[in-house]
Order: sequence, then C-alpha cells, then structure tokens
Amino acid sequence: MAKHPSERMEETRAKREAILEKQKPVHERLWGLFPQMNREERQQLLTIFVDSGQWNVDFIIMMGLATALAAMGLLNNSAAAVIGAMLVAPLMSPLLGAGFALTQGNVILFRNCIKAMLYGTIISLTVSCFIGAITPGHDLSVEVEARGQVNLLDLGIALVSGMAAAYAIGRPKLAAILSGVAIAAALVPPVTVVGIAAANGEWELSGLSAVLYLTNLVAIILGAAVTFRIMGVRGRHIESTVPIWARRSGLLLTLATVVLIIPLGLRLADQIEAGQNRSAFLPVPTPALIAVLDLLDEEVGIELFSARRSALLPEAGAQIYLATDRSVPDGLVPDIEKAVQEVMGSDMPVRVIAFQVAQGSPLEPAISEELTDEMAEELE
Repeated sequence: MAKHPSERMEETRAKREAILEKQKPVHERLWGLFPQMNREERQQLLTIFVDSGQWNVDFIIMMGLATALAAMGLLNNSAAAVIGAMLVAPLMSPLLGAGFALTQGNVILFRNCIKAMLYGTIISLTVSCFIGAITPGHDLSVEVEARGQVNLLDLGIALVSGMAAAYAIGRPKLAAILSGVAIAAALVPPVTVVGIAAANGEWELSGLSAVLYLTNLVAIILGAAVTFRIMGVRGRHIESTVPIWARRSGLLLTLATVVLIIPLGLRLADQIEAGQNRSAFLPVPTPALIAVLDLLDEEVGIELFSARRSALLPEAGAQIYLATDRSVPDGLVPDIEKAVQEVMGSDMPVRVIAFQVAQGSPLEPAISEELTDEMAEELE
C-alpha cells in the first residue's frame, strides 16, 4: 500500500535532519544534550535584559542602597547584612545581559549593559568611600579583610556562578535559585571594600579587593556567554558570521581570564603552603587602645606589649598585656580596666596581664609614639 504524500514528506524531512545532525561539529552535537531555548524564550530573555540592564533611576537607587548596606554590614562584621546587600544589588542583570548580547551579537544591548556596570561601579565606589570617610578610626573587621584573600578559587566561583545564573534565568522553572547565585557571586562586597579601604589608607587591601571585583566581572560575563551559547542563543547573522566586535570582546574576556589565572594561582599556592588564614585574635578598638596608652604615659618602666580580644571566644573579653621591669602600681590595673570598658561597654571582661622583664632591660613599646599620634588625629 502506497504511503500518503504527507507521510513520505515527513520521512524525507526526518532523514534530512538526521544527515544534517551527523554533519554538525562534535561540540554542537554535545551541546544538543542540554536544554535548548526556543525562539519565544530567547525573545523573552532579550526583553528581560533590555529592561533590567538599563541605567535608570531604579538602578541608581538600588545600587546606592546595596552599597550602603554592604558597607555598614562589613564595618559591623555582620554577615547577614552583607548577604542582604548581595540580594539587593542589581549588578547581576547587566553582567548576564552582557553575556547574552555577546552571544547574540547585539551590540546595542552589550553597550547598555557595560555602561550600567561601569556607572554602578562608580556609584558603589562613591558611596563606600563616603561611608569609609565618615567612620575614621573604625577598625577593619574580619568581613572587610576577607575580601583581600583573593585566589584562583574566587575565579572558579565567579565563572560557575555566571554559568549557573545564565542557566537559571534561561529556564523559568529555576528562576527561584537566582538569589542563591547572587550570594555566591558576591559582587557588591568587594567593590565596597575597595572604597572603605581606600578611605582608610589601606591601599593594599583596596587593590586586592579591586582584583577580586574585576575577577568576578570578567568570569561572570564569560561564564554566562558560554552557557547561553550552549543553550542555543544565536544572533540574527548567518551561523558562520560572527560580528567582529563580538569576536574581539570574547577574545579579550578569555585573555583577561588567562592573565588572572597566573597570579591568582600563585596566591592560592602560597595560601595552601601557609595554611588557612584564620585570626584567633582581633585588635581592641582604637579609642580603647589610645586610652590605655594615655594612662601608661604617666608611668615609668611600663610599656604596652599587646592589646587584643579573642575572635574564637568573644565572651573572653579583652586582654591587655604589659611589659615592666618593676611592680605595677596598685591603681593602674583598675584604671586600665575602666578605660577599656568605657569604650567597649561596662559588661566587657578586661584582663590586665603584666610580664616581668629583667631590671635594666630595654623596653620597646609595641606602638610607637608617632603611630599613637596618628591614631589620635584620625579620631579627632
């Protein structure tokens, strides 16, 4: 029995598709194993990026608020506030939009997303520098210093975060996990630390945080572009024709990633060799330190050896270590305890420990007079 013409056409089309599938490069056949976005889904995604990747009043306000929240959370060593800032910040949308535009060959969208990213960075630096300038003498917390421990793992985290975010936004059923990806990417805290550290004269920390922020930007865009390409995002151009600007931009991002791998890999190797960098002790607040030094100025033969508080057991309070070649006056210890508690709170336990040194041994103060004067000027 002869087949119906429509059945023969269907068989012919199936054979043609099978032949074309075999003729595809190996990498494209592998990509076919992943979920592919249809035309309607790609158009919806383009609309999302056009709207959310724009530089407008909403973007300015949310970027400023996210930076302020991150700055105060970092200074107060509040992980919850820092996480909140990651969720509030609108930076992820322009980065994903840039990756999408790079894959699609959409130069207008790419320019708008890069512009939003640059202006957002400027807003963050301005707000964080301002907050850092109005809080002089505020000791840098563990959360702040952690942003200076950048290494190769941070590059990997950012790359995987960009891929996860692109995949999630391309699959509407997975949109709920975008908040988790935003936390993993951690875009706002590093750029906030750049401004805070610079305002406090901590240039090395500021530079390392800037490297972490740049690493995140480059890796997220590159990871997003690769994922969108795998999910079937194409431009309006012929398959073999990729815009020159897109080729150059992709090559630039790849080269930047390769360049970052070398120093970040060396830092990771050094950190592995040195072991985990976990501070067991934190410095006492600068005003408390100055109050103790002022009391010791009136004493002869007694110098401050160390002033610290436990990072592992906060309830242990503050410990003030003195080096002396004579007996400590009876009223000095209560005066030191009172001075520290006036700064850190009356319920703060304070222990004063004196180390006896040999009579006539030279006593070197832990903090020079010049540094003490500088700290006092900062507080004023």
